[in-house]
Amino acid sequence: MKRYQDRHGKWRNYHRATGKAIKAEYGTAAFAAEVAELDGVVAKKPPAPNGTLKGVMDEYKKTPAFADLAMATRSGYERYFEIAKPLHDVPIKSIDSAGLSVIRDKVAMKRGRRTANYMLSVLSVLFGFAIERKYVTQNPAFFVKRAKRDKSKPKANRPWSLAERHVVLAAAPPHLKVPVALAMFTGVRKRDALTLRKDAIKGGRIETSKTGEEIFIRIHPELAAILASVPQHTAPTIAATSRGTPWTESGFNSVWDKFTDKLEAEGKVRTGLTIHGLRHTLGGHLADAGCDLDTIRRVLGQKTLTMAQLYSERAKKEAATKDAMERIDLLGSRSTNSDEIVYPPN
Repeated sequence: MKRYQDRHGKWRNYHRATGKAIKAEYGTAAFAAEVAELDGVVAKKPPAPNGTLKGVMDEYKKTPAFADLAMATRSGYERYFEIAKPLHDVPIKSIDSAGLSVIRDKVAMKRGRRTANYMLSVLSVLFGFAIERKYVTQNPAFFVKRAKRDKSKPKANRPWSLAERHVVLAAAPPHLKVPVALAMFTGVRKRDALTLRKDAIKGGRIETSKTGEEIFIRIHPELAAILASVPQHTAPTIAATSRGTPWTESGFNSVWDKFTDKLEAEGKVRTGLTIHGLRHTLGGHLADAGCDLDTIRRVLGQKTLTMAQLYSERAKKEAATKDAMERIDLLGSRSTNSDEIVYPPN
């Protein structure tokens, strides 16, 4: 089992082989019984044939390298391993870049290019492990190009317009307005907007962390007004469902999709409105306001300056073109020298 202390000081226990949380109190008889039951689940699984992709996957999942990954990362690996199911029974030595490219295209058509590309990345890790064990001599995933975005389609997670921000906040019911407002005014990701706890609010600011980076965000007055205007609930999270219970991501997605579909049908918002788009919106506004790259990075909880640089570059481009347009006088309307003005003939 794996045991660690979360950021709130609470001890959490997980069964390494299955990745499942152990709910019983540590050290009790119930705890031992739960571990034994999970061990039994693992023992009942039939072993995969040696030499197949599935066999190598199962071997990799028993290594310390896999066990030491974060729970969310292991869960992601499991998901993308499953997406590659058409290859599970194929001998790993016979899998080449041509075969992977066919699977890539099928997954991209059915599940989207991001899923296809993530699957290739996870398979690349698996082939790296296979090379170490001398099952194969090269990594075919390395030679497969990643699926590209269809440029005819709108970019994902586009920034929201000012009108869209007003429309959504005005139309959203209280249980939907709170997570939207959290994302809008703090730039946190959707999952964080749904799971931020009430005790993260301290002295007029929100304190949290992301990928090891501590985040301290002063609560904007308009966010404070929204939080004060909605009915109180007993859930430990700031945001809660209409029943006063913590959101699940799937539950939120269902409610959000129905809500935005209605607004789109009424012509009040454009297509492609996502919660993550609010992160881009805030990043752009911080850059427009003249915030330096490090400030933008800190507000958004980013370890690197890459995205902050993109926001800043966009702001610089807009400022430069605005300044250029204000300088030119193509029709001579601001000229004081009449000799420079060429009038049209009568």
